[in-house]
Amino acid sequence: MNIKTNNKKFRRTYLELLNGILKLTPRELDSLILFLEYDKEIACSMGARKFVSQEMNFKNVSVLNNYVKSLKDKQIIYKDQDGIYRYNHIVKPSEPLNHITFQFIFKEAVVSSAV
Repeated sequence: MNIKTNNKKFRRTYLELLNGILKLTPRELDSLILFLEYDKEIACSMGARKFVSQEMNFKNVSVLNNYVKSLKDKQIIYKDQDGIYRYNHIVKPSEPLNHITFQFIFKEAVVSSAV
């Protein structure tokens, strides 16, 4: 299956495709996309929080803390050894990315019959 996109819509298209795995709400997904738009390496800096809060029309930055906590709880972001939030590699693909391959691995259940 081919999915058509462009440079502007790629990040959203990519993350929407993965959202079955990520399990983000629409607002969490929006906040993640905006954080990535602000900085692709460091997640949730004070500057990024201000930017995302403005873009999502929050009255203040503290409202965004719930989304940051949720992204952390869902392992979308994590704190590195220096205490800086970083993105999980799955939400920040290597560039240039022109295709994605999904592999499903089935583990056969062992069925035993007692005689």
